[in-house]
Amino acid sequence: MVAGIHAQTVTRGSILIWSPQVILANQQGRIALSLPEIAQVDPDGTVTYRQRYSGMLSQPLQLANFPMDSHSFTIHFTSAAYSAEELEFVVGESIYDKKPTGGAMADQLSLQDWKVTGYEALTLPYQPIREVNAAGFAFRFEAERYVEYYFWQVLLPLSVVVLMSWSGFWIQRSQVGVRIGVATSSILTLIAQRFVLASLLPRLPYMTRLDYFTVGSTLLVFLALIGVVTTSYLGAINREPMAKRLDLWARGIFPAAFLLLLGWFVSG
Repeated sequence: MVAGIHAQTVTRGSILIWSPQVILANQQGRIALSLPEIAQVDPDGTVTYRQRYSGMLSQPLQLANFPMDSHSFTIHFTSAAYSAEELEFVVGESIYDKKPTGGAMADQLSLQDWKVTGYEALTLPYQPIREVNAAGFAFRFEAERYVEYYFWQVLLPLSVVVLMSWSGFWIQRSQVGVRIGVATSSILTLIAQRFVLASLLPRLPYMTRLDYFTVGSTLLVFLALIGVVTTSYLGAINREPMAKRLDLWARGIFPAAFLLLLGWFVSG
């Protein structure tokens, strides 16, 4: 990364190096420097400064498609003392194949929830507001979330609870307590699981795809409870034929509705 850096020889053989102060624009809290503040000056006058930054960075994300979402993450370097017209960060090129060398990424990263699909380094001025146009440089990478974890830990248990709520339609209508007990325990289990799911995401002013799926599943379980109570009541007032038809309809309607909901969640 070259940023208009030059060197000047002064008395007693010492080297005076001009270098703009570089900060991370999207840092959160303190950023630690791991390497010493040392620059290397080659015989041709090229100055090389290496540094490792460690800390937390912020990134605005649109999570409406969670957990099927993918995002662009940016690490933004800037020199706030200079405008983009006064200072330009340039992506360097390899002297062998002329490929950009301003950014690279390790083959294995400790991003547990994400799969990196691509990256790039580019000159990108820093503009927090319209009036500010500071010199900047960015390393940007694309990543998509691993869905397998949420399938096994969220989607599968939630589907089991929904399926369990339908079992009341296969229990004899004379077993009213058992039928209602299965439906109510399904609702309570679903509510408990909903509290667990809430910890996976920060509080958002909008619904995510997972939120819509859990709300739809909750409505299906609640409707199953209403159906069980209705058929039990019809049986108690000697409306057995109607109660039997309602049970038969529920055995087909509820699975079909859940398959539609599941299909929407998977395909988007």
